[in-house]
Amino acid sequence: EARMEDAARDERFEEAARYRNRLFAIRHLAERQAADKRAVGTVDVIGLAVEGERAAVQVFPLRDGRMIDRYGFHLENVVEEDELSVLEAFVVEYYDATPSIPPQVLVPVGTQGTEAIAEFLSERRGARVEVRAPSRGEKRRLVELATENARVALEADSATREAERLRRVTALEQLRECLNLESLPLRIECFDVSNIQGESIVASMVVFADGKSKNAHYRTFAMRGLDGQDDVGAIREVISRRFARAREGEPDESFSRTPNLVVVDGGRGQLSAALAAMEELDLPRVAVISLAKREEEVFVPGSSVPIKLERHSPALQLLQRARDEAHRVALRYHRQKRGSKSMETIFAGLPGVGPARRRAILRHFGSAEMFLEASQEELEGVPGLPQKTARTLYAQLHKAGPS
Repeated sequence: EARMEDAARDERFEEAARYRNRLFAIRHLAERQAADKRAVGTVDVIGLAVEGERAAVQVFPLRDGRMIDRYGFHLENVVEEDELSVLEAFVVEYYDATPSIPPQVLVPVGTQGTEAIAEFLSERRGARVEVRAPSRGEKRRLVELATENARVALEADSATREAERLRRVTALEQLRECLNLESLPLRIECFDVSNIQGESIVASMVVFADGKSKNAHYRTFAMRGLDGQDDVGAIREVISRRFARAREGEPDESFSRTPNLVVVDGGRGQLSAALAAMEELDLPRVAVISLAKREEEVFVPGSSVPIKLERHSPALQLLQRARDEAHRVALRYHRQKRGSKSMETIFAGLPGVGPARRRAILRHFGSAEMFLEASQEELEGVPGLPQKTARTLYAQLHKAGPS
C-alpha cells in the first residue's frame, strides 16, 4: 500500500495501478481464507501415515474455525491390514480418553467405510457425529496438511530409530574390541548394591539385550547374613546366587540365559569378588568387568591398569546406562525394604548432623524419602548445612565401598 501511494505521488500511474491490483488480490485472498476458516467450524482433523508395523497420527482440533492445538502420536506393533482398521483402532483409544468430541471429524481420503467410527463417536458424544473424508476446499486442505505432518513425523521417527540402532551396534562393537571379547555382548547383566549404614543391604540385576534395557529380566536380591556395609561381600553373594540359579536349571529366563558380559558397579575389589563367586561355581567362561564411578574406569581381570574409554564413546555410554539403571533399581528396592524407617533412625550415626541440622534438613526436604532421594547438589542447598558436610553426608548415604 505504501509503495502504491509513493508511485501515485511521483505520477508513476501504471506502477501504482499494478500495486493497487496486487493489494486488492491480497485482500480478496485473505477475506476468502477467513471465510473458509469460518466455514470449517468446529471439527477435528485427523491425518494418518502407515509404514509396516508402525504408524503416525496427527490430530488438529479446530473450534469455530480456529486451530487451538495439534497432537502427534506414534503407534507401535500395528497389525491391522489397512488404514481404515488403523484409524478405527486409534479413534477408539483416543476419543475414549478425550472429553471433547466435535460434531464432525475429518479423516483422510481413502478411509471410506467409516460408519462404525461415526457410530462409536456419536454414542460417546451423546449426539450425532459426522465422519467424512472431504474431497475439496479448506477441509480437504487441512486433512492433507495433517496427513503430510503425520508422514513427516513417521519418517523422522524412522530416522531417529535407525540412528539409535546404529549407535547401539557401534557400542557393542566397541565393547567387543576394547574388552577383547569373543563375541558381541548381546546380553549384558549389570549388578549394583545399595545400603545405608549396613542396613537392609540389597542388590539389583539389570539386563541389556542388543544394547537396550530388558525390564522383564530385571531382578532384585536381599542380602543374607552380611555384617555392616560390606559392598564387596554383597557383590560376591549376588553373583553367586544369580549363577547358582542358572546351574540348578532355573526355568526363569532371566537366570537361565547366559550373559555375554557381566558388569559390576565398583572397582578392583568388586571385580575380584565377582570372579571369586563365579570360580567357586565352576561356570562356563563369562566376561566380567567392573565400572568405577569416580573416573569411569573399567577394570578387567588380569590387569592392574584400568581401561579408560573415550568419555563420549557409545561403548562407555552404554556401560553407564546399564550401571545407572542398576543403581536406580537397587535404590528403589532398598527404599521398599526400609519401609517407614524414621528420619531419626536414618540420621543416627551420620557424621556432622546434630539436632539443629536434622531440623534444617527435615524442614528443607519434608520427609525421609525426599532426603534419601536428594542429589549432592540438593543437599548442598540445605540452609545452614556446610557444603563439606553435605558432600560427606551424600557420600555416606550412597557409599559404594572401596574401589
